[in-house]
Amino acid sequence: MHDRAAKAAGPTATVAGAPRKRRGIARVRHWFRDGPLRRMFKNAGILLGGKTMAGLLELGAFALTARALGPAPFGLLVMVMTYARLIAGLTKFQSWQAVIHYGARCLEQNRRADFQGLIKFTALLDVGSAIVGAAIAVAAAPLAGQWLGWDADTVRLAMLGSLLVLFTISATPTGILRLFDRFDLLAAQSTVTPALRLLGSAIAAFSGAGLAGFVVVWLASGIAGRLALVVLGWRELARQGLIAGMTWSLRRLVKPHPGLWRFVWSANVSVTLNTVTERARPLVIGWLLGPAAVALFEVARRFADAIIKPARHLGQSIYPELARLAAQGAGKPLRKLVLRGAAVAGGGALVAFVIIAIVGQDLIGLIVGASYTGAYHLMVLLALASAISVAVFPIGPVMFTTGRAHILLLLTFILSTLYFGLLVILLGQMGLIGAGIAGVARAATVLVVLAVIMRRLPAFLEARRDGPNADSINSNPRA
Repeated sequence: MHDRAAKAAGPTATVAGAPRKRRGIARVRHWFRDGPLRRMFKNAGILLGGKTMAGLLELGAFALTARALGPAPFGLLVMVMTYARLIAGLTKFQSWQAVIHYGARCLEQNRRADFQGLIKFTALLDVGSAIVGAAIAVAAAPLAGQWLGWDADTVRLAMLGSLLVLFTISATPTGILRLFDRFDLLAAQSTVTPALRLLGSAIAAFSGAGLAGFVVVWLASGIAGRLALVVLGWRELARQGLIAGMTWSLRRLVKPHPGLWRFVWSANVSVTLNTVTERARPLVIGWLLGPAAVALFEVARRFADAIIKPARHLGQSIYPELARLAAQGAGKPLRKLVLRGAAVAGGGALVAFVIIAIVGQDLIGLIVGASYTGAYHLMVLLALASAISVAVFPIGPVMFTTGRAHILLLLTFILSTLYFGLLVILLGQMGLIGAGIAGVARAATVLVVLAVIMRRLPAFLEARRDGPNADSINSNPRA
């Protein structure tokens, strides 16, 4: 009797009468019936599979390097390579975002020639910024060395490491692969650098190559990974039939894409500020506390980043979905995708944080050695900041796809300025643990910002659709 009544009442009543835990599980399952959310997590899962293997390889190379060099020389290696990556981040354009943002429209509207012009434009940005960045990195190395207290040998190693900047030409191929959902190729490519770095680090460690040998290994492996991405991206473009008919003409590269320059500059400056925040931290710590402190920070950051890496994959996979929804003017599905993706990712990050807080100290000692276990308490704070940051992973893609890159730029500038001020103060007063406290404060602030943005999202989309903005989705792309 009760069974028949339950069946007659239908599935809604069954769920309503179920325990709260079962209702929560049913709700999450219902979320994954949504096509964009399912694709987002599928693509993120593909990336995570490749990145998991890459992470294990990278961890092996990291452990070999840290054990072979010891804290102070290892800290110098981190500073030298961070210097090159910082200059690369400052000078390169985030052209992959333009490939997705404008490329999705071109494909939706079958504008083949305009799409090819967009690819030529972003490729030129990649090559030009790489050449300029490499020149700046080599020329500025002696000045950076004076500020950071490097000797002449370390300055020469920094100049050698600066060659990495010359190969930061992979933004356009990255955008191509993401636009066409080739996350399988991105996952495979992600193993190239760590695999070569592990092999090279093993050779350097057992041959006693020293700091210079490890700089060469890290440089060569980084170059190989970037070149592999370039090959895969352009091969995919050919497979899609979008290279055929492409000419060398540089006319009308920008005009068919209203707002392209403003979008590129806004995206570049915003991401550059985030890059400075992430990559300048070891240099600031080295300046104030010395290379050994940089080594401890790098160990703590590596373990804490294990939490946030899945969110980076979600950010990469959600961008094409948001671009398609924004191009269609689908405001409600877009907001739903963002909120559900953030909820699922944030819940998983919280679990990961608890696990890493419990076993982190033992892991540090086991993997990189007892001389680095002093990084544990900093690692817990950085892991907490990473867990909070996971929940706000959609903030950048949302602002770009809704035409609010300029707002994101202003927010990023304000938050980065406040963060660095707080970081310098806390490092001076509390030592290395201050870097963890500053990171938690920054992540919590960004969480509040995301909540405000979600309340304003319908208005953003409405203004984008109906306003006079040349970058609106209803503007004539050929006007």
